[in-house]
Amino acid sequence: MSNKIDFNKYIKTSFEGPSQSYYTAKSRFDEILRTKLGVDTGANLIGGTSKLSTAGGNFTATSVNAVYDDVRLGSGATGAAIDAKLAGTGLEGLGEAFVDAEKKYGVNAWFLTGLAAHESGFGSSKIATEKNNIFGFKAYDSSPYESASTFTTKAEGIDVVAKYLSEAYLTPGGTYYNGVSIDSIGKRYATDPQWANKVKQHMANLLMA
Repeated sequence: MSNKIDFNKYIKTSFEGPSQSYYTAKSRFDEILRTKLGVDTGANLIGGTSKLSTAGGNFTATSVNAVYDDVRLGSGATGAAIDAKLAGTGLEGLGEAFVDAEKKYGVNAWFLTGLAAHESGFGSSKIATEKNNIFGFKAYDSSPYESASTFTTKAEGIDVVAKYLSEAYLTPGGTYYNGVSIDSIGKRYATDPQWANKVKQHMANLLMA
Protein backbone atom coordinates (compact mmCIF):
# COMPACT_ATOMS: atom_id res chain seq x y z
CA MET A 1 0.00 0.00 0.00
CA SER A 2 1.40 3.37 -1.01
CA ASN A 3 1.81 6.21 1.46
CA LYS A 4 1.08 8.77 -1.25
CA ILE A 5 -2.21 10.63 -1.43
CA ASP A 6 -4.47 9.67 -4.33
CA PHE A 7 -4.83 13.30 -5.39
CA ASN A 8 -7.80 12.91 -7.72
CA LYS A 9 -9.70 10.83 -5.19
CA TYR A 10 -9.24 12.94 -2.09
CA ILE A 11 -9.64 16.36 -3.64
CA LYS A 12 -13.26 15.37 -4.32
CA THR A 13 -13.92 13.73 -0.98
CA SER A 14 -16.18 15.46 1.53
CA PHE A 15 -19.19 14.84 3.71
CA GLU A 16 -22.32 15.94 1.86
CA GLY A 17 -25.63 16.75 3.50
CA PRO A 18 -26.77 16.95 7.10
CA SER A 19 -27.20 13.18 7.42
CA GLN A 20 -23.49 12.81 8.20
CA SER A 21 -23.53 13.53 11.93
CA TYR A 22 -20.46 14.06 14.04
CA TYR A 23 -21.04 10.88 15.99
CA THR A 24 -21.47 8.76 12.86
CA ALA A 25 -18.18 10.12 11.53
CA LYS A 26 -16.46 9.58 14.86
CA SER A 27 -17.61 5.95 14.96
CA ARG A 28 -16.29 5.39 11.45
CA PHE A 29 -12.91 6.90 12.29
CA ASP A 30 -12.69 4.78 15.44
CA GLU A 31 -13.08 1.73 13.24
CA ILE A 32 -10.39 3.04 10.86
CA LEU A 33 -8.01 3.56 13.77
CA ARG A 34 -8.61 0.05 15.10
CA THR A 35 -8.54 -1.89 11.83
CA LYS A 36 -6.19 0.16 9.65
CA LEU A 37 -3.80 1.75 12.11
CA GLY A 38 -3.88 -0.57 15.12
CA VAL A 39 -4.77 2.16 17.62
CA ASP A 40 -6.57 1.26 20.84
CA THR A 41 -9.44 3.77 20.65
CA GLY A 42 -10.72 2.69 24.03
CA ALA A 43 -7.81 4.46 25.71
CA ASN A 44 -7.98 8.11 26.66
CA LEU A 45 -5.20 9.56 24.54
CA ILE A 46 -5.72 13.24 25.24
CA GLY A 47 -2.35 14.67 26.08
CA GLY A 48 -0.64 11.44 25.04
CA THR A 49 0.52 9.83 21.82
CA SER A 50 -0.07 6.56 20.07
CA LYS A 51 2.21 4.66 17.70
CA LEU A 52 0.54 4.42 14.30
CA SER A 53 1.82 1.81 11.88
CA THR A 54 1.84 2.52 8.12
CA ALA A 55 3.22 0.76 5.09
CA GLY A 56 6.00 3.33 4.87
CA GLY A 57 7.17 2.80 8.46
CA ASN A 58 6.09 3.98 11.89
CA PHE A 59 5.41 7.52 12.97
CA THR A 60 3.93 8.95 16.15
CA ALA A 61 0.66 10.92 16.16
CA THR A 62 -2.09 11.61 18.62
CA SER A 63 -5.44 9.90 18.26
CA VAL A 64 -7.35 11.47 15.38
CA ASN A 65 -10.45 11.80 17.54
CA ALA A 66 -8.51 13.51 20.32
CA VAL A 67 -7.26 16.12 17.85
CA TYR A 68 -10.81 16.67 16.59
CA ASP A 69 -11.62 17.72 20.16
CA ASP A 70 -8.46 19.76 20.78
CA VAL A 71 -6.29 20.93 17.90
CA ARG A 72 -3.65 22.14 20.34
CA LEU A 73 -2.50 18.57 20.94
CA GLY A 74 0.94 17.68 19.61
CA SER A 75 1.01 15.39 16.57
CA GLY A 76 4.42 13.83 17.10
CA ALA A 77 4.67 13.92 13.28
CA THR A 78 7.86 14.52 11.34
CA GLY A 79 8.17 16.60 8.20
CA ALA A 80 9.08 13.45 6.29
CA ALA A 81 5.93 11.63 7.44
CA ILE A 82 3.72 14.48 6.25
CA ASP A 83 5.65 14.87 2.99
CA ALA A 84 5.10 11.18 2.25
CA LYS A 85 1.35 11.79 2.38
CA LEU A 86 1.51 14.91 0.21
CA ALA A 87 3.77 13.59 -2.54
CA GLY A 88 2.37 14.39 -5.98
CA THR A 89 0.13 17.22 -4.75
CA GLY A 90 0.50 20.98 -4.69
CA LEU A 91 1.40 20.75 -1.01
CA GLU A 92 4.39 18.49 -1.59
CA GLY A 93 7.51 19.44 0.37
CA LEU A 94 5.70 21.45 3.05
CA GLY A 95 5.84 18.81 5.79
CA GLU A 96 8.60 20.53 7.74
CA ALA A 97 6.75 23.86 7.59
CA PHE A 98 3.62 22.27 9.10
CA VAL A 99 5.69 20.66 11.87
CA ASP A 100 7.59 23.90 12.57
CA ALA A 101 4.30 25.80 12.83
CA GLU A 102 3.04 23.28 15.38
CA LYS A 103 6.20 23.69 17.46
CA LYS A 104 6.02 27.50 17.37
CA TYR A 105 2.31 28.05 17.88
CA GLY A 106 0.87 24.85 19.34
CA VAL A 107 -1.49 24.06 16.45
CA ASN A 108 -1.54 20.37 15.48
CA ALA A 109 0.39 19.73 12.24
CA TRP A 110 -2.11 17.17 10.89
CA PHE A 111 -4.95 19.62 11.49
CA LEU A 112 -3.04 22.33 9.60
CA THR A 113 -2.33 19.90 6.77
CA GLY A 114 -5.96 18.79 6.55
CA LEU A 115 -7.11 22.41 6.66
CA ALA A 116 -4.75 23.37 3.83
CA ALA A 117 -5.82 20.34 1.78
CA HIS A 118 -9.46 21.33 2.14
CA GLU A 119 -9.10 25.06 1.54
CA SER A 120 -6.77 24.80 -1.47
CA GLY A 121 -7.67 21.48 -3.11
CA PHE A 122 -4.27 20.11 -2.06
CA GLY A 123 -2.55 23.26 -3.30
CA SER A 124 -4.28 23.37 -6.69
CA SER A 125 -6.47 26.45 -6.24
CA LYS A 126 -5.69 29.70 -8.06
CA ILE A 127 -5.12 31.47 -4.76
CA ALA A 128 -2.65 28.76 -3.72
CA THR A 129 -0.72 28.67 -6.99
CA GLU A 130 -0.64 32.42 -7.68
CA LYS A 131 -0.57 33.83 -4.15
CA ASN A 132 1.09 31.00 -2.18
CA ASN A 133 -2.01 31.12 0.02
CA ILE A 134 -2.96 27.49 0.74
CA PHE A 135 -5.52 28.34 3.44
CA GLY A 136 -7.56 30.90 1.51
CA PHE A 137 -6.51 33.30 4.24
CA LYS A 138 -8.61 36.49 4.11
CA ALA A 139 -10.38 35.25 0.96
CA TYR A 140 -13.73 36.81 1.77
CA ASP A 141 -16.85 35.44 0.07
CA SER A 142 -17.56 38.74 -1.69
CA SER A 143 -14.13 38.92 -3.38
CA PRO A 144 -12.16 35.71 -2.66
CA TYR A 145 -9.21 36.18 -5.03
CA GLU A 146 -8.83 39.93 -4.67
CA SER A 147 -9.02 39.96 -0.86
CA ALA A 148 -6.88 36.85 -0.26
CA SER A 149 -3.46 37.49 1.25
CA THR A 150 -0.33 36.99 -0.84
CA PHE A 151 2.73 35.28 0.66
CA THR A 152 6.29 35.08 -0.58
CA THR A 153 6.26 31.32 -0.04
CA LYS A 154 3.69 28.71 1.00
CA ALA A 155 5.77 28.09 4.12
CA GLU A 156 5.37 31.75 5.09
CA GLY A 157 1.62 31.35 4.73
CA ILE A 158 1.64 28.32 7.03
CA ASP A 159 3.50 30.28 9.68
CA VAL A 160 1.16 33.29 9.47
CA VAL A 161 -2.05 31.25 9.56
CA ALA A 162 -0.89 28.99 12.41
CA LYS A 163 -0.02 32.08 14.46
CA TYR A 164 -3.39 33.64 13.63
CA LEU A 165 -5.30 30.48 14.59
CA SER A 166 -3.38 30.23 17.85
CA GLU A 167 -4.00 33.83 18.87
CA ALA A 168 -7.49 34.50 17.49
CA TYR A 169 -9.18 31.09 17.71
CA LEU A 170 -7.38 28.99 20.31
CA THR A 171 -6.58 31.47 23.07
CA PRO A 172 -9.32 32.37 25.59
CA GLY A 173 -10.13 36.00 25.00
CA GLY A 174 -9.01 35.81 21.38
CA THR A 175 -11.13 37.59 18.79
CA TYR A 176 -12.84 34.41 17.55
CA TYR A 177 -12.31 32.06 20.48
CA ASN A 178 -15.17 29.56 20.77
CA GLY A 179 -13.36 26.47 22.03
CA VAL A 180 -10.49 24.33 20.82
CA SER A 181 -12.26 21.60 18.83
CA ILE A 182 -12.55 21.61 15.04
CA ASP A 183 -16.31 21.99 15.38
CA SER A 184 -15.87 25.01 17.66
CA ILE A 185 -13.41 26.66 15.27
CA GLY A 186 -15.69 26.04 12.31
CA LYS A 187 -18.56 28.01 13.83
CA ARG A 188 -16.54 31.21 13.50
CA TYR A 189 -14.03 30.28 10.77
CA ALA A 190 -16.24 29.35 7.81
CA THR A 191 -19.74 29.95 6.42
CA ASP A 192 -19.99 26.34 5.20
CA PRO A 193 -21.87 24.35 7.90
CA GLN A 194 -20.02 21.20 6.79
CA TRP A 195 -16.56 22.78 7.01
CA ALA A 196 -15.53 20.94 10.19
CA ASN A 197 -16.60 17.54 8.85
CA LYS A 198 -14.73 18.13 5.60
CA VAL A 199 -11.51 19.05 7.41
CA LYS A 200 -11.87 15.94 9.62
CA GLN A 201 -12.34 13.78 6.53
CA HIS A 202 -9.14 15.11 4.98
CA MET A 203 -7.27 14.38 8.21
CA ALA A 204 -8.59 10.81 8.26
CA ASN A 205 -7.66 10.35 4.60
CA LEU A 206 -4.13 11.59 5.25
CA LEU A 207 -3.61 9.18 8.16
CA MET A 208 -5.06 6.10 6.44
CA ALA A 209 -3.46 6.59 2.99
